[in-house]
Amino acid sequence: MTQQVVKVAKKGKSAFSTDPNDFVFHSAYNTFKIIEEGTKEITLAASTDDQTFTEAHTLEPFTIPIVTAFAKRDAASQVFAPNGIDVELWSAKGGMSGDVTFNYVQADKDNIIFNFDNADGSTVAVTIRYFILG
Repeated sequence: MTQQVVKVAKKGKSAFSTDPNDFVFHSAYNTFKIIEEGTKEITLAASTDDQTFTEAHTLEPFTIPIVTAFAKRDAASQVFAPNGIDVELWSAKGGMSGDVTFNYVQADKDNIIFNFDNADGSTVAVTIRYFILG
């Protein structure tokens, strides 16, 4: 009996390939899996940079997980990733502009750490969706 697998081949590659590099995802090969996920609601202080928020993770003690996250300003419809801004305006001449920057997400042995800047003159409500990968 052959092993059943789920495969997503890269564009221009065959799903019947035996080369692991030809796949976006292949269930028979090692890939990251989501082992924990959650949502955190925060409020950014007005006109303040380097704001840090934490969320405890439930992994084994002394385990530092790989994490990723997306943020969404509650008043907006789009999400933005770490190292990105909440784009409020775009123009060909000026490029992208926005008041809220999601600087980074990282983890230590106890917490997931989120860092933001807020150039807006008022507080901003943000919802973060995070994923712990393993």
